Amino acid sequence: MTAANAEAVDALDATLMAYMAMRIDIGDRLKSVFAADPDMPMALIVKGAFLKMFATAAMEEGARKTLGAAREAIARRPVSAREEAHLSALASWVDGEMEAACRGWEAILVDHPRDVLALKLSQLNRFYLGVAKDMRNAAGRTWYAWDATVPGYGFIAGSYAFALEEAGEYARAERLGRRAIDLEPADIWAAHAVAHVLEMTGRSADGLSWLDGLRDHWGQIHNFVHHAHWHRALFALDCGDVAKALAIFDNDVWTDRVEDYLDLSNGASLLWRLEECGIDIGRRADPVADLALKKARDHGLVFADCHVALALAMAGRAEELSDFLDDLDRFAARQGTQAQVAADVGRSLCMAVLADAAGDAEQVIDLLLAARGDLHRIGGSHAQRDLFERLLIANTMKAGRPALARALLSERLEARPSDAWGKARRTRLAAA
Repeated sequence: MTAANAEAVDALDATLMAYMAMRIDIGDRLKSVFAADPDMPMALIVKGAFLKMFATAAMEEGARKTLGAAREAIARRPVSAREEAHLSALASWVDGEMEAACRGWEAILVDHPRDVLALKLSQLNRFYLGVAKDMRNAAGRTWYAWDATVPGYGFIAGSYAFALEEAGEYARAERLGRRAIDLEPADIWAAHAVAHVLEMTGRSADGLSWLDGLRDHWGQIHNFVHHAHWHRALFALDCGDVAKALAIFDNDVWTDRVEDYLDLSNGASLLWRLEECGIDIGRRADPVADLALKKARDHGLVFADCHVALALAMAGRAEELSDFLDDLDRFAARQGTQAQVAADVGRSLCMAVLADAAGDAEQVIDLLLAARGDLHRIGGSHAQRDLFERLLIANTMKAGRPALARALLSERLEARPSDAWGKARRTRLAAA
């Protein structure tokens, strides 16, 4: 890397290790890089990427300005081809071209398979493109270069485990994720990867025990910790422990928030699941809707937009939801990856949420059946997107369409035979 001194390079390495570990001190570590070299090209590129991750309008502007600063820094001195490639990939991402950005990072990884920034940014964007196999393959192409003698191996193993899980390779994902935890007990991304395996294979009691046993290691983790607790709440709900699920929401999910899109999705989707199960959530949806209003014009990720709609609908904010949908239409007319996803599938999902709140089960069914084939394009995990599958099935039952409900439940339980929610709905349908 091009830098004024070795101190800056060491500080950037420490920043990237903190990023992989999801530590709360990432920002402080990055500041130490700039203290050693205010003009370091890779440090500026890392800062631009970190700002872009927030997916808010204000941070988007910050990312664009930082990209400009990186261009100026590179213009003032000779840099390596890899640094030039990182600049180009970041520029694609800032311009909203996520696929082009991924191709850029993955090209870097051919010659530099231990470039953890390229690897993690590729995974993040493939995740929000909804292309699980591409996410798995990108990690697989670098795996030959990693072993336990390489610093950071445990964190990369945890990342690969998650990619394997999303691609449906559950047994291998679980083995690798547990191995990552053996090496790095505080690796919350690896813990999360195994939790996803346990969710998808219907082992909720094991999942709750797994996460409960690791939570003492999470004291230095940033707000992603709330998402791990979201998984704990899902497992508790599946196990029938409603009191514990509500307590986790109150004490671990909706508390000490950074107030980013993941906090919003955690809160809205967990409350929807609780309410759909017949649980009284009181006024808990109100503060979630307040956060949704703060995010309503960001449109950084359609995944987040869908949860804005969900939060507003649950809190009965009809006028604000209508305004949000109008603004989403304007965003969908723009250029870029997420604008296209909004036009093709995002608005339909948001309209389905609106129809559900209005009690129009038939419209929910029509919208979700039409959008279902493209659902993966909003990104997020299978577990997160499952909300819309549940919304569809719940409305087939509300609409009095048992044949369609039976067919969808059969499909679900063939794919996930141990799914507690699906089995409970099949029992309810049979009783009706």
